[in-house]
Amino acid sequence: MENIEKSKTMATERQTPLDRLNYSGELGVVVNRLAGAYEIGSPSSFSVIGVGYEDCNVVIETPSGKYVVKIFSKDRNSEAIARYSTIMEKAVEAGVNHPPLIKTADGGVVYSDSEANGISMVLMKFVDGQTFLELDRTPDDGEQKAVVEQAVKVNGIDYHPPYLFDSWAIPNIKAMFERTKQFIQPEDIKLIEQTMTQYAEIPVDDLLHCFVHGDFTKANIMKGKDGKIYVLDFSVANWYPRIQELAVIAANLLYEEGDSKSLRERAERVLEIYDKLNPLTPEEKKYLYAYSLAGVAMEFMGGHQEKFIKGNVTEETEYWLNLGRSGLRKELT
Repeated sequence: MENIEKSKTMATERQTPLDRLNYSGELGVVVNRLAGAYEIGSPSSFSVIGVGYEDCNVVIETPSGKYVVKIFSKDRNSEAIARYSTIMEKAVEAGVNHPPLIKTADGGVVYSDSEANGISMVLMKFVDGQTFLELDRTPDDGEQKAVVEQAVKVNGIDYHPPYLFDSWAIPNIKAMFERTKQFIQPEDIKLIEQTMTQYAEIPVDDLLHCFVHGDFTKANIMKGKDGKIYVLDFSVANWYPRIQELAVIAANLLYEEGDSKSLRERAERVLEIYDKLNPLTPEEKKYLYAYSLAGVAMEFMGGHQEKFIKGNVTEETEYWLNLGRSGLRKELT
């Protein structure tokens, strides 16, 4: 590709986003073919986004504008890719603030490059803004309301996707503990065991279930320069207890180092906003705190899984480790 500039990806010791692909050739030629398939004009530059543990996301600039392409990882089979693309289409149809999807010349959403081992991808318009992780802050009161409004829209999506296992999902806390306990310090094991005791009292199967994004974290919620709140990355969306959405918001999005607010207070804040927009059941209100606490433990154990089992020795992994550790200690010591 002529006049194309490649940016550096976030440095890692073991793996980069490009390593997730079933393709090891020149990325520029893939971007060129993609641009032709979606008819967006000749790319002038592209850059790989270095954060995240899932697919490979690339920002592309052309004379017609700026775009983001999600190139699906080699771990996703054709059924998983169809599932994910359908979820994004459903979210856009439901009015969720998600980057608009671009269709190929033949009207499809997914493009597969037959000249690059058949790797598949979707293209979206680039939304100018920053995630709350990039902003390094929690949403203010008005932004919190806007975030929860988006959560209500997501939870109202009438789609029950095929189940997809996500090791980080709160219902998998026991499996995650067994997988990571050998790497966790004894004093932290005690905190996780306290959390699991409380979680064990939740009648998870009896809670109201619905379509859940499952990952309303600072990394996936963006404040656009247009003032809107955008929801990114539906890769782990599933059919879960509805309070999982609220629990992740309380555990991660509203957490700020040094803030005096406890997890219980943050959970009550999310509950208050959500309940006014979409009433919660008495059981959901009763168990939200314990579910949120389990969410903090999963951040901590998930960080251990990425570092010690998957070999993702990155700043992002350290973020999850520190976030989970400090959150548990603040709440339980």
